[in-house]
Amino acid sequence: MNQIPETPEENEELLEDNVEQVEDNSNSVEDVSNDDLDGKKLNPLFSDEAEDDDYDYEDLDDEESRAVWYFAAFFIIVIVTGVIILAATVAQDSEKIKIRIPKGVGPSVINGKRAPGDTPMLLPGLISPVMHDADKANLSEAERVIGITVGDKYRAYLANAFTALGSKVVNDLVDDIPVSITYCDIHERARVFTSSERGKALNMGLGGWLKQEMFFYYNGEEFQHSAEKTPIPDYPYIVTTWGEWKQAHPNTQVYMGGGTIPKENTSVEKVLTNE
Repeated sequence: MNQIPETPEENEELLEDNVEQVEDNSNSVEDVSNDDLDGKKLNPLFSDEAEDDDYDYEDLDDEESRAVWYFAAFFIIVIVTGVIILAATVAQDSEKIKIRIPKGVGPSVINGKRAPGDTPMLLPGLISPVMHDADKANLSEAERVIGITVGDKYRAYLANAFTALGSKVVNDLVDDIPVSITYCDIHERARVFTSSERGKALNMGLGGWLKQEMFFYYNGEEFQHSAEKTPIPDYPYIVTTWGEWKQAHPNTQVYMGGGTIPKENTSVEKVLTNE
């Protein structure tokens, strides 16, 4: 244990001894620090000493120095990129180009379906349609059909069978009576035509799409699907479901697609001759 001084003289001597010991320890620490600094140069990034100009940059192998350089390079890249983007934005014309579609030129929508533009096609109607007996037709009762009655014969024509362009017109012959069935899936409109001739199917064909609806040809004469005056008379029909039609006419036949494409398109014979 330390002895407690008994007199002022002894207390002063003890204080002088402590001061000398503290100075010795401070000098010792300073010597050690100087030795460490002599063995390792300061990183010039954190020092402004003149002697750091001779710093050997190839010796930057410690992780701290590499991290500092990586951060500096990344910061420079960010600044340069921001300047380029800002310059490109300023260089753009503030007034954007607006595209305006004239009225009547763009696509039209009918019954939620996109209608085609005016397109002539001049396609012949199908002949000799393939018919199926009701008990052999695998159809949903909810399917839409166009039903006609010719004497004691009943026939139903599946609406979905008229979707393809080459199937818009079906020229049928029932007991020598010609009937031409048409259906537009965009307007969801059917129409059936006939004539006073017997024993031969009509030469009715599809003209294409004109003035927002289908148009047809018969003996070279053109007419719209909704036209009041046509070169051939209308024939009575009904649009209903397959289930209701079959229940009312169990001996019916049904057309679900398929037929013969005529080798000659006689529906537009006069038109082609005039051209």
